[in-house]
Order: sequence, then C-alpha cells, then structure tokens
Amino acid sequence: MIYLVMLVVGLGLLIAPWLKKHKRYDYLEEFNRTEFVESVMANQQAVDLRSLSDRSLWDTILLRWSNFQKQLGARPTIKLAALLAVLFFASIQFNSHFLREPIWMVTPPFMLTGLFIFYRWLQNREQKMFETAFPNALNMMTSAVSAGESIMHAILYVGNTLEGDIGREFRIMGKRLQLGESPDEVFRKSCHRYPYPSFYFFVITLRANMQRGGQLKDIMMRLNRMMFNARSIDKKKYALTSEARTSAKIVAAIPFFSCLFCNISAQKTLSL
Repeated sequence: MIYLVMLVVGLGLLIAPWLKKHKRYDYLEEFNRTEFVESVMANQQAVDLRSLSDRSLWDTILLRWSNFQKQLGARPTIKLAALLAVLFFASIQFNSHFLREPIWMVTPPFMLTGLFIFYRWLQNREQKMFETAFPNALNMMTSAVSAGESIMHAILYVGNTLEGDIGREFRIMGKRLQLGESPDEVFRKSCHRYPYPSFYFFVITLRANMQRGGQLKDIMMRLNRMMFNARSIDKKKYALTSEARTSAKIVAAIPFFSCLFCNISAQKTLSL
C-alpha cells in the first residue's frame, strides 16, 4: 500500500506544473474591447481578434483531438490502440512487481498518466518543430514581399518552397485564399492548428496589412528578430539551469530506484 501512496504522490507532483491554468492571449481580449475612433469603418477593428481566441469548451476539445490525430501521423487509430495496449500490459507488470493491489485501482490511473505524458510530449515536440521552421518561413515570405509579390502569392511561395508541416500549412492557406475564402476564416483555421503566440502575431500582422496597409516587410523582420531573441534567451536559461534540473531529476528518481532495488532483493531472498 505504501508503494501505491508513493506512486500517487509522485505522479501528482509530476503532473501539477502542467495543470496550472494560465490565462493565455489576454492581450487579444483586451484589444478586442478597445474602442476605436470613427475613422474605422462601422466602428469595427481591422482584425477580428475574438475569432482567433474565443472558443467554447467543446470546440477546444474537438480541436485538441484533431491536432492530436495529426500529430500521430498516418493511421492514428492503430497507433493509439497500440499505445493503449502497451500501457495496459505495462500497468499489469508494474502492479505485479511493485504494488500488488487490485488491478482496477492501478490500471486506469497508470494508463491515464501515460496518455497524458505522451500527449504532452507530442505537444512539446510539435512546438519545437514549429519554432525551428517558422523563422525560415518568415525569412522566405519577407524576401517574397520585398520582391514585390502580394501577400497571397508570398504565402503560396513559402508553401511551395518550404518542406515540412509549416510549408504544408502555408500551402493550404494560399490555396484557400486563391479560392476566394475569407482571410479571417483562413487565418482562424491556421491559428487552430498552431495556437502559438508568434503565429498569432504573424496572423494579426497579415490581416491588418490586408485591411489597412502598412510596412509589412519591416514588421515581419522585427517579428523574426523577436523570435530569434526569444530562442536565444530560452537556450541561455536552459544552459544556466541545466545543473539544477539534472540534480532535481536524480533526487526525484531515487525513491523509484530504491523501490525497484528493494523489490528485486526481496524476490531473490524469497527464491532462495
């Protein structure tokens, strides 16, 4: 029973940082409540910010499930079923070697925790891929705009040139704009696919430029520079805290290795 209590406490400490609710994109809602002067047509904003950030709970769940399937790649149902099977057998083995509790008490929490960790790993992997590829897309689009291309053709150029998921998303955006779909709807769908602050700023910049005009080249160069500085700060932060994080992981893993060692020693003693 003490192993089960230690497992629950450890998993709680592991998951707690991810369950903190941060109110994201507050600047969108604040800007959406701003009153504009009469020079704006019909007292409307250049960008419908609420369409980018305002979603119901059910829409959010469906969106996360759709993104999760895309992140799994080809045949997501088979991969998810295989993951559930692996987690189920792992929970049985873990329970038989360490906890020896009723299986209905161990298997559901074990599988839910495994799914949550796998989901977070997929999200972090996609965000890292996005942060790596998006600056290249900004550079290519800035070059296309500087050469005199329109925003739609610049988006198509990036989509047809850049490889990977970012290039595919730009290609989809360009084709939708070519077919006459409204920019607000096109950008809203893309923001659902990549709900990251840098992509939000990029979409807001494009929509405002299409609606009111402006120096798109300079703004995109500043956005790219800002993303580069943010990545540099993150790398410096991880470099400065690497020793402390490694020490914390080692200390957190000591109880589990102690339980494993004690269990193996007890089994060997019983066998003798």
